[in-house]
Amino acid sequence: MRKIDLPPFDRAAFVDKYGPWAIIAGASEGTGACYAEQLAAIGIHLVLVSRRQEALDALGQRLATEHGIEYRAITADLTEQGAGSRLVEATADLDIGLYISNAGADGAGNSFFGEPVDRSLRLLTMNAANVLEAVHGFGNRFLKRGKGGVIVMSSGAGLGGQPWLVMYSATKAFELNFVESLWAELDGQNVDIVGVAAPIMDTPTLRRATEGLGMDYSMAYDPADVCALALASLGKEPLVIVPDGPDEEKIPQIQTDRKTRLVALAEWGKAYTAAANC
Repeated sequence: MRKIDLPPFDRAAFVDKYGPWAIIAGASEGTGACYAEQLAAIGIHLVLVSRRQEALDALGQRLATEHGIEYRAITADLTEQGAGSRLVEATADLDIGLYISNAGADGAGNSFFGEPVDRSLRLLTMNAANVLEAVHGFGNRFLKRGKGGVIVMSSGAGLGGQPWLVMYSATKAFELNFVESLWAELDGQNVDIVGVAAPIMDTPTLRRATEGLGMDYSMAYDPADVCALALASLGKEPLVIVPDGPDEEKIPQIQTDRKTRLVALAEWGKAYTAAANC
């Protein structure tokens, strides 16, 4: 399994800014469960969201026993319209400081024209409309409370078009551009956002999707490492792009170039806005 060099992580500062509660959409297994494990270990209470109540309760009860945290399980199908706003409403009584958007997997090999259009529309709802709703709702709550953070799990597939993953690639590109834009808009407001162009990770979803194909799982990353990198990067970077795929040697420069362009556009936008308000 491939490894990541992790940056320093100040647990106390993280809890102070992004606690006391975090909500994880897509939390029942894999990357979402890794986020839950790491946040519970530093004392952050959890709202766990997925379609499987039994899996959420098993995870939440174990983490509550091991780390003394509280948890709430919410069943939701994030391919349904309005699910993002319903998560905001369902946690109105909690002091949420961190929202993690982790739902959105799609198996490779799906032909855009060979599948019913409803399948593509549901993926669009999950990876665009409901991400937008949840980030808008929680982001406004964070701005009112004066601090908070958002992590959006996108994919390296969003860095460019990818055949047989048409809607997944397209909606993950939306997430990356959405996050970058908000990162610039939130500058100076003590609310942070980071997007993760996730690599291939050894998760149950990957194992199910590639069963019987003879895949070499040593090429995949440990999802726990990717989650730790995302948590440590929140408040520091707009995007985390983990080297992966046929052009992986170019990835560090791609990340640098995107940030340089974004900062330049942000400065141009500030100057334009200032001139327009004169």
